[in-house]
Amino acid sequence: MSQRIIGLALVAMLVGCNAPTPPSPPVAAPTPAPVLPEPIPEPETKPVPVEEPAPVADEPKAHVDDPAVVARLRKLAEEREALGTKVFQAGVAIDGFTHAGTAFNEIHVPEHKCFVLGQLLGKAEIVKSVEITYEPDYETQTTENASDLRIMSNSLHNFAGMAEHVLEMPHDERVVTWNLDCAGQLGLPKDYIKQEGTSSFYVVIGQGKTLKVLGDIEEGYAQKIIDAIEANPRIEQVALGSGGGLVREAMRAGEFIRQRGLETTLYNNCYSACPLVFMAGVQRSNWSPYADLGFHQIYTPDGIPVPFDSSVYRHIYTYLVRMDIDPRYVLQKMWSAPPQDMANVNGYSDELCDANITTWIQRGCTSRDYRDYSDRHRKSL
Repeated sequence: MSQRIIGLALVAMLVGCNAPTPPSPPVAAPTPAPVLPEPIPEPETKPVPVEEPAPVADEPKAHVDDPAVVARLRKLAEEREALGTKVFQAGVAIDGFTHAGTAFNEIHVPEHKCFVLGQLLGKAEIVKSVEITYEPDYETQTTENASDLRIMSNSLHNFAGMAEHVLEMPHDERVVTWNLDCAGQLGLPKDYIKQEGTSSFYVVIGQGKTLKVLGDIEEGYAQKIIDAIEANPRIEQVALGSGGGLVREAMRAGEFIRQRGLETTLYNNCYSACPLVFMAGVQRSNWSPYADLGFHQIYTPDGIPVPFDSSVYRHIYTYLVRMDIDPRYVLQKMWSAPPQDMANVNGYSDELCDANITTWIQRGCTSRDYRDYSDRHRKSL
């Protein structure tokens, strides 16, 4: 896309925003403007329900894990935890160093996550390709081998930790995580799983202070966010991870999050309309291993891209300005990817701080909002 087209579209939006009766987001665009909701994209960018047999009458909907699979995973986690300790000690015995380096803190976490999820979600055959195997060399007395052993130790301990984490996840959260992190990733097929039921919309974690929102941004999403926060008055932070969904629902949820003065963070990749919710937090953090943000053009239910000078984008522009986010950066990212594609930004990128989208990235950058917030906090002490 040429800079000239982007510039002309921005000028058109600015004129619209300065009109005598500007729109008041996050209401839907007036007729005959295109519908704000984004439909579910094709499988390339969005989970697609798979056909499943109809449930037996009166069959309970609650998912029950296969005890044999759970026992096998727990045993494997214990074995790898013990092996991790052994190979670490072997590495230390060679050269005396006790750290593999922060670059290897999360080594093989994506592979371990998908392997364990695949076992629990009935996709054991599919995830064989991402299983990490280990053959430690205890004989070679070199610094290079000692480093390899320490890195291997990190991977082994990461497997044990990830197995425990996934085993503690509710089934519906596992489905969401599989669709976001595994299906179509790491060389795995795009084998998505349908998420069913409404009870899995959120969980409250972190001693009641974090609302972890599950699933996509569908009709009623904003009201569910509002209800969940009002039902849990100790919440200080909203944790997000989503394939996207309806723009108007995302902005309405974001307005409420900002009104309440809540922080946002990412527990998983945040695509399409999801970044609009994330950008509403008064502080916006991204922790290692750094979830990505993804943007693309808005489109109508029949898949036609909305024109760049549409009132839909004027709503978004106004929303971003109120959230103190760089609107030009966000809109250029959105316009750079057609509806069936995604313009991904690495969660560690300094661009996110420069545009004030993320205020703090672990072991990375900080934005002006974070620095201003820290200064105010120190002065208040």
